Amino acid sequence: MAKSIRKRPPADAAKPTPARAGVPLDRLAAGIDPAARKANILQIRRARGQVDGIERMIDEDRYCADIIVQITAARASLQVVAKSLLAAHLKACHSAAIGNGGAVADQMYQELVELVSKMAK
Repeated sequence: MAKSIRKRPPADAAKPTPARAGVPLDRLAAGIDPAARKANILQIRRARGQVDGIERMIDEDRYCADIIVQITAARASLQVVAKSLLAAHLKACHSAAIGNGGAVADQMYQELVELVSKMAK
């Protein structure tokens, strides 16, 4: 059976902005460093390659322990991106909210607690 190959657009290809993709403006990232964005995209692509490799390993009935090692590596790749995004979120969004104080700061604090809890699982 022939496998279909998905071609990815070049990294510099024009992409619709999130606002045009229907994302509400209050859910857009604020102040993201272009170098950090590029690094995160590259890391996600590495993780995608790892997951594709894991799928091939399963298809080929490879040794379970080897597959588990690759799953662990893919999770670590995603964790790198999550930590980078959390750092950017803390720097931009939470700093602004704490500066404003009040209910907004309390909401952001709760969001941070929930994010860290999810990342720790």
